Amino acid sequence: MKKALLLVALATAALCQTTVYWNARLLDRALVETQGPARRAADLELAARIDPWNDRVHFELGRAAFERASDALGNAPVRDSALDLSVRHFLRALRLNPGAAETHLFLAQSLQYMSYLSPGAGGSFFEEYKKAAALTGHRSQVFFEVGRVLFGRWESLRPDERMFVLDVLRRALAGKDLDRLRDILEIWNLRGRDYAAIEKVLPADAGAERLYARFLGERGLSMEARWKALARAESLDFVRARTDLDQAWRTYEYDQNEAAAGRVTAGLKLLEGIEFYQDLVREELIDPREYAALRKSARLFLARSVADRTRSLADSEAPIEAYLALEDQPLTVGEFEKFLAERGLVGSEGNTASRRGDLLTLALELELDYKQNRYRDITIAGELLEKGTFVIPEAGRAHYARILELIGDSYMKLDYLYEAERFYLKALAAAPDSLAGLLRLKRCYARLSDDRKLAEVNARLAAVLGPAEADLGRRRLEAAEPVRLPLVCEGGPLILSVAFETAAPAGRPLLTAIWNGRVVWEGFAGEGRVSFPVKPVVGTNSLVLKTALQTVTLLRLERARASAGTS
Repeated sequence: MKKALLLVALATAALCQTTVYWNARLLDRALVETQGPARRAADLELAARIDPWNDRVHFELGRAAFERASDALGNAPVRDSALDLSVRHFLRALRLNPGAAETHLFLAQSLQYMSYLSPGAGGSFFEEYKKAAALTGHRSQVFFEVGRVLFGRWESLRPDERMFVLDVLRRALAGKDLDRLRDILEIWNLRGRDYAAIEKVLPADAGAERLYARFLGERGLSMEARWKALARAESLDFVRARTDLDQAWRTYEYDQNEAAAGRVTAGLKLLEGIEFYQDLVREELIDPREYAALRKSARLFLARSVADRTRSLADSEAPIEAYLALEDQPLTVGEFEKFLAERGLVGSEGNTASRRGDLLTLALELELDYKQNRYRDITIAGELLEKGTFVIPEAGRAHYARILELIGDSYMKLDYLYEAERFYLKALAAAPDSLAGLLRLKRCYARLSDDRKLAEVNARLAAVLGPAEADLGRRRLEAAEPVRLPLVCEGGPLILSVAFETAAPAGRPLLTAIWNGRVVWEGFAGEGRVSFPVKPVVGTNSLVLKTALQTVTLLRLERARASAGTS
């Protein structure tokens, strides 16, 4: 008896194993892409008869029926029968495995089709979508599909349903998947363009905000929404740069110089990529004073870092110059001078021994003196320089001219105007076409009330500044390939005008004008011309032009003095 029971048990186990094997084998074969629909359906139906408790088989039968319905949308009897069959299979699969999120998703889709094609038919597909979302992690594809499909019905959703969809999309996009965001933006563009809704689901990510802004620009949608998105992106970049700089200073204190410098370089790149779109929307997301202080701090860090690492003024010249161009606080400059002196790069305060050496060192020391209001010390250095004999190498002419300008500036501060003129003329002899040198001389002659010399220097200035209208040589402005135009200016507000043409006679390209790193105008340009006000600095300024939609041929750049009251 025991032997017979054992044989029965073994036979039953073998049968079960065989059933499971064939069921799995048929399911796998049905899922092979090369299978035709008929063969696939036959394999699935056979698998269901062999093992009717496999929820995956019923799920695949439901999918197959749904696909048949999709292919027969114009044949109502076939379509409705297939949809009904798909729902029955999905429900059977859910009875066997109620926690299958993907099955709830496909059941919801079948019910949704039924409600569209046969009003009054189908159940609550929205509830099935909610179950699918609840049963899967918010980073899963199923979770995203729930939000994507329901967002496609945005206009017909109730307020509570909209809140659910926004929550799903917000969490689905939190991983900063830009491909998912593109899909959602395409749906949003087709379904009413609810700006408040799309901005609620955008992740707090600069890349996502810029993708949204680019989408708006490429499709000619709300310019204000585009500006706000770019302003938010820049605000996020600013926060990240501030974090990088804070961490870099802490790392620097532990003698991890190179690692800290890398963080600062990355943070400075973010800072200098900020074009202040907040100016166009008149919202202060970034405090300009905090921005200036952070940028100055980054430049100081890099100047100290390079000087510390190389102990060479030649290697440190560029970062030191970049920092001093921003620094205007005498006490802070004094601390930096002490730092350089401790590393043997400049002489200590009041020590002029190093000034008998190379011109680079002398120029830096005088720059440090000038920023600390040591004008008399600088004029004494000027007297020593005049008494000495120097051979100025070609490579040192720029430094020599700068030294002479600083001496002249110091005499101007002390109201010794004729001495200032003498050094300014020497500086211009070393750098004849220097705009800064000519402007210094112009201010000097204005204070001396010497009209004849003032007219002469104005004539030289006009030659350096160039004509009011410049031919741009039909230069092509391509999407994603900005054109940079340097403009030498003597200061004072200007109105710039850019003339252009497009291949399409009525083309309205999206143009952006960035002046010295800040956006000053953006819009869909018509009539082949755009004009905008700018505030130049003395010297070389930078105008960058961008386009986002179509190629533009640049014709002319005109500049004119802004009238009183022009902002």
